[in-house]
Amino acid sequence: MRTSRWCSWVLVLLWLPCMSAIAGISLDSSRLIFSASDQVNGQSIGISSSAQSSSPYLVKAQVLGDVRGDKTNTPFSVTPSLFRLEPGSTNQLRILKTGNQPLAKDKESLFYLRVIALPAGQGSELTPKREVGGAVTVSTGSVIKLFYRPAGLSQTQQQGMAGLQFTQQGNTLRVANPSPYYVTLTSLNVGGKVVAVSTRQKNTMIAPFSLMTYQMTHPSAGTRSSVAWQAINDFGGVEKFNGEIQ
Repeated sequence: MRTSRWCSWVLVLLWLPCMSAIAGISLDSSRLIFSASDQVNGQSIGISSSAQSSSPYLVKAQVLGDVRGDKTNTPFSVTPSLFRLEPGSTNQLRILKTGNQPLAKDKESLFYLRVIALPAGQGSELTPKREVGGAVTVSTGSVIKLFYRPAGLSQTQQQGMAGLQFTQQGNTLRVANPSPYYVTLTSLNVGGKVVAVSTRQKNTMIAPFSLMTYQMTHPSAGTRSSVAWQAINDFGGVEKFNGEIQ
């Protein structure tokens, strides 16, 4: 049986919710807010390679409609979408709204910016370096959220985070988001007891005008129990809020 001399290319996507260094490459923001006013000049994000990186990278960037990458048809394009990034260098990705796909005018729409980095050859060509002898080259990637924000929303993003509404029925806590913004929680406490919030459980982000339910291990008594929560703002920072179960 003949044995191939060439290696297999393996793609490993690291779905990271915040700013991260991927194999010596980092993005300078954990999320992007694309406002309606950005349609003329677009929105930018920086990408850099550590000076300690052992090789240059071939970088590919794309805006997707879902975090798994199944929906590739979006009204956004990235330039440059494919480029070489040398060790210790930086580049700017510009996101442009180019498609005619209609987007909601009364609430935010959610997309994802995916950046994949593959170790490249040492020459000037944009071609990954191949190895012989069964070596495996691994590429890594990062995905951050891109929020399209239409003009004329009725409140600010901070008011949206602060305006969550809480009701309880038995062990079930219902959290309503009556705002036009996506609200991403980092923690949630009821009556001093922690309510489980995690990306693994897919319950951190509450969509506009929607409801999320949580199971409480230690349900509180009464309808006026205090609620404390933390949410991520436009700049990737965390803000604290307090309220009561209604």
